[in-house]
Amino acid sequence: MLLTDKFSVFDFFSDGIKHSVYRLGDGSKPGVLIIQELPGIGKQTIALAERLHRDGFTVYLPHLFGQFNAPITPVRNLVKLCVNLEFRLLANRRRSPISDWLRALSRKISEECNGSIGAIGMCLTGGFVLTLMMDESVSAPVLSQPTHLGGFKESNQETLGVPQADLDAAISRSKRDDIEVLGLRFTGDKACTKSRFDKLESLFGDRFRRVEIDSSLFNEEKIQPFAHAVLTLDFKDQENHPTMTAYRNVVEFFNEKIGNQG
Repeated sequence: MLLTDKFSVFDFFSDGIKHSVYRLGDGSKPGVLIIQELPGIGKQTIALAERLHRDGFTVYLPHLFGQFNAPITPVRNLVKLCVNLEFRLLANRRRSPISDWLRALSRKISEECNGSIGAIGMCLTGGFVLTLMMDESVSAPVLSQPTHLGGFKESNQETLGVPQADLDAAISRSKRDDIEVLGLRFTGDKACTKSRFDKLESLFGDRFRRVEIDSSLFNEEKIQPFAHAVLTLDFKDQENHPTMTAYRNVVEFFNEKIGNQG
């Protein structure tokens, strides 16, 4: 069986934007949206979707850029995204049109699954999850190694790449509806810095749950100091490995926030 044979696929159209969405499940279980990261939708991202499906969720994986189930091509995809008007990665103060498309998709998922949903943003798509929090359809936001262009500069290491209006709306909803945010990162990650998580904690207070995996030199689990992708490229499917523990944190978070609806 080909990997793509495990998914049903539909095209979702909103505000002039259309993308294919790969789905695992029939909507009878709580919905989880996975926003792909820069390297593309490779076998590791597909494995994450399958893992979440096995753990009791209907998983939606929109195909936003790159080739589905192809070797990772981060540089090529980054060039495409920088000039893609759907993403506007270089315009940090303007909302990307793809964010509104993802919000519309989140509402569709919420309707199909009969309840609010979880959402995972990774790397350059991590900040999109904060914009999704503006809608009541998303009640379990997860930011895995959130990053944005220019984040390597010292002056930008705490920035989130989200328009201030969207960030204010996310904070307001978090306070109003007691929505928590889960964040994942490796301690040595230069793209997703400690200061960015400190910033999230200062914005969301005790509603920000931070999971940080030790990737310092000579760490006990021998995790590489340049490790970045907690749930995909650097994930180890081994019991008691720190990345598996982080994944279990995500599952517990989803079960707590969206698992007992309807």
